[in-house]
Amino acid sequence: MTRLLLTNDDGFGAEGLLALLRATEDLGEPIIVAPDQPLSGCSHRVTTHRSIQIKHHGRSNYSISGTPADCVRVGLHQLVPDATFVLSGINEGGNLGADIHYSGTVAAVREGALHGHPGIAISQYRRKDISIDWSRTIRWVKPLLKRLMEKSWTSGTFWNVNLPLSLIHI
Repeated sequence: MTRLLLTNDDGFGAEGLLALLRATEDLGEPIIVAPDQPLSGCSHRVTTHRSIQIKHHGRSNYSISGTPADCVRVGLHQLVPDATFVLSGINEGGNLGADIHYSGTVAAVREGALHGHPGIAISQYRRKDISIDWSRTIRWVKPLLKRLMEKSWTSGTFWNVNLPLSLIHI
């Protein structure tokens, strides 16, 4: 069974994480290990001078009092050691160019790659004046994840996917 470690940098209750969960329904067993609060722009920061609290939310859902990189470390070493993929997002906003250096979304899959796991970071571009159509995003992400997960993977690499602006036409 394919086990999927799902995380993000927008926090445990973020709409994008729920959308990612829905997009992975037919791809394997998703296990959420996400920060207990929004930490956008935290880059690859890790927690070193305090303990990290893990809160179990039933089934396979955990929130961590740490960064996205911490979530992946704790996930891969304690909660989901047999994870096949690390999936991060769906981030509310793009992660292109220099953004990938300070994005917690991208840092999460980079952490997975550093620990020998393939990963896919997904971000949904948005404008401040337009809400994200999450159902459309899910329809885009489902076949994309399936296709990327079927591809061969080179150790130490990961995918960074940015979805275009999703306008609702009236």
